[in-house]
Amino acid sequence: MTAALRAALAAATEDALVYDLDGIAARYDALTAELPGVDVRFAMKACPVEEVLARLAGRGAGFDAASPQEIVRALATGVPAHRVHYGNTVKSDRDIAQAYRLGVRDFATDSVEDVTALAGHAPGARVFCRLATSGEGALWGLSRKFGCSADDAVRVLTAARDAGLVPAGLSVHVGSQQMTAEAWRQAFTSLAEVLTALHGRGIVPDHVNLGGGLPALGYADRRGERLDPPLDKIFAVLREGMERLTALSPRPPAFVIEPGRHLVADHGAVRAHVSRLTSRRGPDGEPEHWLYLSCGKFNGLYEMDQVRYPLVFPSHPDVADAGLVPVVVAGPTCDSDDAYAHEHPRVRVPRAVASGDPVWVLSAGAYAASYTTEGFNGFGPLPRVCVGGDTPEVRVRAIAEDDWPRIAALEAGVYAPASLSEGVEALRSRGRASPETCFVLETGDRVAGYVLALPYPRLRYPDLTRPEERAYDSRNLHLHDLVIADDLRGRGLGGRLLRHLTLVARRSSYERISLVAVGGTAGFWAGHGYRPEPGAELPAGYGDGAVYMSCPVQYDRSGGPEEGS
Repeated sequence: MTAALRAALAAATEDALVYDLDGIAARYDALTAELPGVDVRFAMKACPVEEVLARLAGRGAGFDAASPQEIVRALATGVPAHRVHYGNTVKSDRDIAQAYRLGVRDFATDSVEDVTALAGHAPGARVFCRLATSGEGALWGLSRKFGCSADDAVRVLTAARDAGLVPAGLSVHVGSQQMTAEAWRQAFTSLAEVLTALHGRGIVPDHVNLGGGLPALGYADRRGERLDPPLDKIFAVLREGMERLTALSPRPPAFVIEPGRHLVADHGAVRAHVSRLTSRRGPDGEPEHWLYLSCGKFNGLYEMDQVRYPLVFPSHPDVADAGLVPVVVAGPTCDSDDAYAHEHPRVRVPRAVASGDPVWVLSAGAYAASYTTEGFNGFGPLPRVCVGGDTPEVRVRAIAEDDWPRIAALEAGVYAPASLSEGVEALRSRGRASPETCFVLETGDRVAGYVLALPYPRLRYPDLTRPEERAYDSRNLHLHDLVIADDLRGRGLGGRLLRHLTLVARRSSYERISLVAVGGTAGFWAGHGYRPEPGAELPAGYGDGAVYMSCPVQYDRSGGPEEGS
């Protein structure tokens, strides 16, 4: 645990998911030093947190996306579309077409049927075929749903060429949290076999994607034994394998790798708290201790049935063995799966822990944000806090009267070129209609962004040609405008403002948030869960291609800290 992560956890007074951006950047730098020249495409599913994505993009990473929504989030970091590939072999015709419209031209495949769809909806695209692996040696094998045999790979890429696509590459995935170097060695043998067969058909792929699987370093297994992957040996096998494939190719291929948990797991942690330490007898009559935490499988620790996350009890340091008690660790929900695998040896924790004591759950940075539910049993996702990096110190606060000229300047800078600017009086009138849902984002003394939202009947929206004349009583909150200063975009600040507004909406019992996406931003909002709603007739004043969209407000996070405050 880095000093920055420790300090952030110690400073937290409420539950939160905390990321150390400097630690993530350092792990990225270490990876690129071990594998120089390899194109790193971060597997977004592992941590789709805007600040993390922005930091990795700033270090030079591209992105492995699995859906059009992930593609939108990747592009929002400022990376060009050619640095994003569609790495999911499972995709509908609609998904392919949307990704193609977004500018993506590299697609994973593993079947002739998918190739046919790509030819129809992404003409001329580049495809790379995923080979099946055994998944042996990994905690999650990923060996059945994805990938094809060596013979099928030759058939698939031949079909791609015949369909007018570019048979650009091969890929593998040796399984998530791969604990052996041998898995990669076997993968390179398969890759060499297929490359040789392709060369015989006149197909020379220009790249090989080595996939994910690089392990995190901080986990224990289900029995509590520390997982100690041979990382140095894995890197050596990767370098040797790349040299082997380069030697047998008429044109040296480029290499791509898709790390996920390796970059983020050990640099993210959950600040949780003790719900209760209990003792009761099981059906066999034997006494058993249970430690219930405020965070579990459904709100941040989804993988707790396969790994043990290290636990730190900062208010009970240096407890001697006599002060420890073996427990089953479980989450807060009314579901029996919300627990560490309890057929194995117990976790030893301080006997003196009490309800409300803080608990730090370490190495929880991977999949904590993406696997969490939207409110199972009423336990919502944890607020996210990012420390370190070049993300400026910001706070979100209510709008003051002297903020309006600065808000108007930001608004004009964005909308005046498209003739959509409203002017300061109209903006001020929106804020007066609902001051409790309008905020600025402040960095130092600078207003660096704002959000204006006000209750409006569903399928209705402000008239851009006149100030607001009344305040509506509605359970629909209309997000009229959200702007971030141009020089601060791509750092997750827009997402921070949106999360803050959504949190306020939940606490205020709004049922939906609506908006009008203008200037081609519908894809961005779709990536945040907003969907077009038929039935809204938008005037020309909103510009060509404007789309009315909305998103349900599904749960309440009462009592949690406010984002950015």
